[in-house]
Amino acid sequence: MSAKEKKVKKVQARHILVATKEEAEDLKKRIDEGEEFVKLAEQYSQCPSKKRGGDLGWFGKGAMVRPFEVAAFSAEEGDIVGPVKTEFGWHLIYVYEIKDDVNPDDGPPTGDEDADDKTLLLVAENYAHEFMMLGYSSKKVFSLFTSPHFKSANAVYNILGEEEILKVIANVYGQKYEPPEKKESSPSGEGEAGGDKQE
Repeated sequence: MSAKEKKVKKVQARHILVATKEEAEDLKKRIDEGEEFVKLAEQYSQCPSKKRGGDLGWFGKGAMVRPFEVAAFSAEEGDIVGPVKTEFGWHLIYVYEIKDDVNPDDGPPTGDEDADDKTLLLVAENYAHEFMMLGYSSKKVFSLFTSPHFKSANAVYNILGEEEILKVIANVYGQKYEPPEKKESSPSGEGEAGGDKQE
């Protein structure tokens, strides 16, 4: 097996998430006219990544929902693509760095040993927020992370583990994080069984 076959492509991107195509088109026009993507993301994006100017860090294929992934991986470095529709809304995506020859075992090409975990936590936070926007309860969101039907979210869950995902969900919903052990000692509060109920 040659080393070349093992190399993968990763991109580093920012995005702006809004509810309508019209909003996305308006923001795209403002960016084309010279306004800064980062500032508009901080002001208008409905994703928690707005605190970082929409930054999603490095990610490879399989980390994002399919339409988002296709748009991001089709872009050239420096491109702003969109509006792109996903089940979460409309996105503008700014791909600001691309690496074509990353060894999948090496993590993102940043020189930061924690970069992979940081990126995964950002992705998990984005999924939790987007599921919340769709009206799911926090218990249901946890069951979505563990469901094989949501392949990308499930892949993040499998790497980070139950405790980290529960912390992310609690943070997004503004709730107090309860370790899994405490949940087990409370017979009526089991997450999976009551997951479908929404307020």
